Amino acid sequence: PARDRGRLVSAHVPIVYGCNWVCTFCTIPSRRGPERSRPAEEIVNQVRSLVDQGVREVTLLGQIVDRYGHDWGRPEALVDLLGRLDAIDGLDRIRFLTSHPNFMTDALLDAVAGLGKVMEHIEVPVQAGDDEVLRRMKRGYSADDYRRLVDRIRERVPGVAIHTDIIVGFPGESEAQFQRTVDLLADLRLDKVHLAKFSARPGTVAAKTMIDDVPEPEKERRRKVVDAQQQDICAAITAGFLGRRVEVLVEARDGDRWRGRTRTNKLVFFPDDRDLLGRLVDVEIDWTGPWSMIGHLAGRRAPAAREV
Repeated sequence: PARDRGRLVSAHVPIVYGCNWVCTFCTIPSRRGPERSRPAEEIVNQVRSLVDQGVREVTLLGQIVDRYGHDWGRPEALVDLLGRLDAIDGLDRIRFLTSHPNFMTDALLDAVAGLGKVMEHIEVPVQAGDDEVLRRMKRGYSADDYRRLVDRIRERVPGVAIHTDIIVGFPGESEAQFQRTVDLLADLRLDKVHLAKFSARPGTVAAKTMIDDVPEPEKERRRKVVDAQQQDICAAITAGFLGRRVEVLVEARDGDRWRGRTRTNKLVFFPDDRDLLGRLVDVEIDWTGPWSMIGHLAGRRAPAAREV
């Protein structure tokens, strides 16, 4: 919108449309067709234009963003694109999502670790922790494959935050199979879980060929189990930031506080009377909760923190 011009700090930039993977729960292949990568020059020019309008962070989007360039026979294209965007003056931060476990290469992880503007934040859905459920979802990997991937990401990208997606109540998911998902998340202790209950989407393989046989009350119970466990995990992770100094990109004003995010996508609130929108600032953390943190600008006296 015109009113936001010059005030928009973060923007989403699609880089690959459609999807070839055809997970059985997903409507994207039927609705948006096969994957099609945008020309790199077009993306670079768009990001430069956004920066000229005041944008300081871009998030590159794709249903499987790691597949960027695969339709040209150039699987390294995303790494090259990140390098070109990293060189744009005035751009402070780059993120990309969503990744797929099968296409998260060492070269891509090394780009995350080595390019200063690419954030240490990986979105790579597992969807379930049971191999049979993953097979019915047509995900193409096992739970142990995902565990090894998480180990590899953490080894190559120090301090990384890993986000995942989980679907509970997929057709045929037994209590034992659900428990394997709970156990996987307990073991891996990921930074965020995007959680959904299965619902059959028209046109998907699951809707056409599978019986939605997990009752709604049971789906809701499973959702609550995962949510409660993840709240405890997130609270423990953010507690580790107490007293630390973090870099925050200021995104918006919320009442008497500014709101922004760390490099690893943690939400931070802090007070200040000046106009800091779009600025990178250092914040010392005074209070932590599972979903956000409160602090004060480094070098300024800390106010009493209150929960948000």
